[in-house]
Amino acid sequence: MLKLPVKKKVYKMVNNNCLNCNEELTGNFCAGCGQKADTHRISFKNFIFHDLLHGTFHIEKGMLFTAKQALLRPGQAALDYISGKRKRYYNVFLLVLLIYGVMLFTRHVDEMFTQTSGEIIPEKVYQNEASKKMDELISQKSKIILLLFVPFAAFNSFVLFRRKKLNISEHFIIAGMVLLGILLLATFANIFFQFNLIMQLNTMVLSMIVTAIIVFYIGNGYVKTFGSDYPKLGITYRIVLFFAFFCIEIVLLGLVLTGIVTDWKFGAITIAPFE
Repeated sequence: MLKLPVKKKVYKMVNNNCLNCNEELTGNFCAGCGQKADTHRISFKNFIFHDLLHGTFHIEKGMLFTAKQALLRPGQAALDYISGKRKRYYNVFLLVLLIYGVMLFTRHVDEMFTQTSGEIIPEKVYQNEASKKMDELISQKSKIILLLFVPFAAFNSFVLFRRKKLNISEHFIIAGMVLLGILLLATFANIFFQFNLIMQLNTMVLSMIVTAIIVFYIGNGYVKTFGSDYPKLGITYRIVLFFAFFCIEIVLLGLVLTGIVTDWKFGAITIAPFE
């Protein structure tokens, strides 16, 4: 009688508890921390193709998806996030800080390549000491001042758009997504301005166009978010009030900063923090 070779069984060691948090495993992922149940020893191949490449492109995919959503549908994307669809989104406020850094880089990229070694940069001349203090304050606290858009916009939308029944924190998410879109538009504008050094178009006109695009972007974002809850007239005057409140808040912020740098004596101030 011919005997067939018997295949040896290969046993795979299966952990009954998560190696990360020791939670009992009931599926392919830990219910406690989300780590994979099937962990493996790190090899060179695994390190290159999984931990390095997969991890890197997974992060980039989340960044690109969030950036795209912020540009094309900021309000709806924020509502999706609020409703629980969060896996595909990168942290909005972390991405805001990253894009802010890219924006500053694109603003000054021409200086990095045109400035020669050893060139002496002329010192700024200020109208008065208050102007110098204000310039330094805005330069040093620019990130904080920029992020003030979020509480201002969140407060305004919370007051004006109540029918969605969102809490103030959820309005912060919407404002954060809109701010991300604003920074992306500003970054693209800075890149275009670098090419404009060759084309020599009117910089003031371009700046006005960019400002108009950003204002339209903000207004359209909030219309798309809350427009279905109000008639056309209702959403129109609310958007107008949204911008009016925002202008008042900016003026008040400017007065506070001016008061701080002038010891509340006020007076003429000129600033150019990013020049």
